[in-house]
Amino acid sequence: MSVARPALRGFLKSDLKRNFIIATAVSIVSTLAWRVGICDDRKNKYAEFYKTYDAQKDFERMKLKGVFHSVNPDGSVGEGW
Repeated sequence: MSVARPALRGFLKSDLKRNFIIATAVSIVSTLAWRVGICDDRKNKYAEFYKTYDAQKDFERMKLKGVFHSVNPDGSVGEGW
C-alpha cells in the first residue's frame, strides 16, 4: 500500500483562500470586540460626564486658581489686553 500523494495542483490558491477567510474572520471579530469593549464604554463614560458637567462652574474654579493669564481671579482683564 502506498501513501496518498499530496495535492500540488492549486495548492497555493486553496491555501491563500483559506488564509484570506481566516484573516477576514479574525479582523471582524477583533473589530467588534474593540468597539464593544472600548469604544462604546468610552462613549458612555463621556456621555455620563457631560450630563453633570457645568462649564461655567469649571471656568470660575479655574479663574479663582489663576490658571488663565488673560483673566485675573477678581474677573478683571490681565495686563496687555
